[in-house]
Amino acid sequence: MYNEIIMKKVYLKDLDTIYGIILECAEWLKSKGVKQWNPPYPKNRFEKDIGKGSVYYFISVKGVIGTVTLSTKKPFYYPKTLWKSSSKTWYITKFAVPRKLKGKGIGKNLLTKIGNKAKARKIKRLGLDIPEHNKKLRNYYSSSGFVQIKKDIFNNYVFLLMEKRIK
Repeated sequence: MYNEIIMKKVYLKDLDTIYGIILECAEWLKSKGVKQWNPPYPKNRFEKDIGKGSVYYFISVKGVIGTVTLSTKKPFYYPKTLWKSSSKTWYITKFAVPRKLKGKGIGKNLLTKIGNKAKARKIKRLGLDIPEHNKKLRNYYSSSGFVQIKKDIFNNYVFLLMEKRIK
């Protein structure tokens, strides 16, 4: 049922549906006491990301099953010396699956889909950050092939930078 997954670019007509996934996940994180995505990513900035062509969604026969923002520009708060090589990197942000699909392995399938798309586009690595205190999330990404490469602080937020090399 979730084996046939298609990755598509988000267009402005899709804004409310896809941003709704972000809001739902932000609310869920807040209910769990996790400070990540609290407050949620601003809708106007999400709209700009769509305009840049960096927001994607995933669909299956069941409909929309996730979203991710992929950029070749690293987030402004990453250390300047990080990932300075000429290798192409996709920075993963705002990766989310609707809560009703939690626990079905969809996120891992989507990460595989992202990795396959990266390989096809000659991207050499995927990079992302997670809150240091979220061990469950660290284990989740580690089990998907990501390794911690640095720990940093931005606005009193301690985060781990992780990467996955694409072969």
